[in-house]
Amino acid sequence: MSIDEKSSIINQKRDIFEREHYVSLTTACSIGDGIIKIEGQARNEALDLFREVAPRITFFIPASGSGSRMFKFLFDYTKDEIETNVVKKFFDHLDTFPFFQTIPINVRQKISTLQSIYLAEYLLNEEGMNFTLLPKGLIPFHEVKGEIYNPFQEQVLQSKYLMSRGGEMHFTVQEGFEEMVRDSIESLGEYLHGDIQFSFSSQEKNTDAYCFNSDGSAFIENNTQLRRPAGHGALIHNLNAIEADFILVKNIDNVQHFSKKEASNDTWELALGTLIKFKQDLRAIVGNYSKEAIVALNSKYDFLSEMEMDAFDEARLSELASRPSRVCGMVKNEGAPGGGPFWINDNGVVTKQIIEGVQISEEEDQQVILKLSSHFNPVFIALSKTDVNDKPLDLMSFIDPSKNLVVNRSHKGNEIMYRELPGLWNGAMSDWNTIFLEIPVEVFSPVKTANDLLTEAHRA
Repeated sequence: MSIDEKSSIINQKRDIFEREHYVSLTTACSIGDGIIKIEGQARNEALDLFREVAPRITFFIPASGSGSRMFKFLFDYTKDEIETNVVKKFFDHLDTFPFFQTIPINVRQKISTLQSIYLAEYLLNEEGMNFTLLPKGLIPFHEVKGEIYNPFQEQVLQSKYLMSRGGEMHFTVQEGFEEMVRDSIESLGEYLHGDIQFSFSSQEKNTDAYCFNSDGSAFIENNTQLRRPAGHGALIHNLNAIEADFILVKNIDNVQHFSKKEASNDTWELALGTLIKFKQDLRAIVGNYSKEAIVALNSKYDFLSEMEMDAFDEARLSELASRPSRVCGMVKNEGAPGGGPFWINDNGVVTKQIIEGVQISEEEDQQVILKLSSHFNPVFIALSKTDVNDKPLDLMSFIDPSKNLVVNRSHKGNEIMYRELPGLWNGAMSDWNTIFLEIPVEVFSPVKTANDLLTEAHRA
């Protein structure tokens, strides 16, 4: 083991067991207090600006996860043979799922004679459909005019409507599946016309976390300390390597049925138009500083706290002008698990951040703020990797390394702990200019379990 490896293990162990990993919530962001809502003429101006500038767009779509979580309820069923309501609903609607059409015809013809337990095993196991190991993005989600599409394909089909000047779609995929993903996309054939490039990367293995037992000892498997992927925060390396300015970030499973694509595409135009306008407005006051101009800018975009405004000066303006910027869509909270927009007190300074549940302590005052939060982070982010003068930036310079996440997981019946890197849209983008924009809930329809494909958003 090298000196660097030993040092990394010591540091990760210290982060898990000796350092505070909770943030201090001040209040949840809401409309008029950290979240802006753009309507009427302002909305039209943002949309017009998007169409006027017609920026070359890159989509960055994390797609590294496997389909195992989608079908976890089936995996549990094969173990305990208890037919829950979720399991029953799945099998009652099995022939309506688009992926049903990909099951070999000889198997489909005898499904009515198969016990559901054996059918579940067939869907999950490598000898059958192998849904537990396939990337989620390769599992068919939708049927469109008799054609069956998986999320990789439909992300491409829907995104090209935004790319009037061409662009790139970059997917992060699991190692060993790039060829399957590429073949899947290329099978779209004539639908791929236009100047759109496709690229792929995998999460860097050297960012993987070291795993520990709850007592702090190393978790050993096959005579070596177990390592696990260190969360989506590791993808900041992949994002940093992309040579583009305007990038749209969304998750692979957040794709509505093709017939409902307009809401997402309209919202992307609004978010990108808002981002372009913000950079223009910020550029206009650089070199022409006045407190009145900053107050007006913040009144429009609500991106700085009162504390930050009170201490604002021309040096601070120069700092903002040298940052990357992002517009993060926020939907009204309807009980979905995940991160959300909050004001936090970080070493005496209140700033606006996207915070995950694992970062929030069980203290009563913190839980009250969490429960009263009105909005949720659907991962719908328009970002610019350049400063106000369009100079490329090194994104690694804007990470808050103290915002590591500590997670507990079950591994082959054992409880393990490890440190995830600061989340991609959390601590990895901590020091960005950040605007929270309310967007319609219709653009958020993730598929966490297979039965989510039965909802209205995923039907024609």
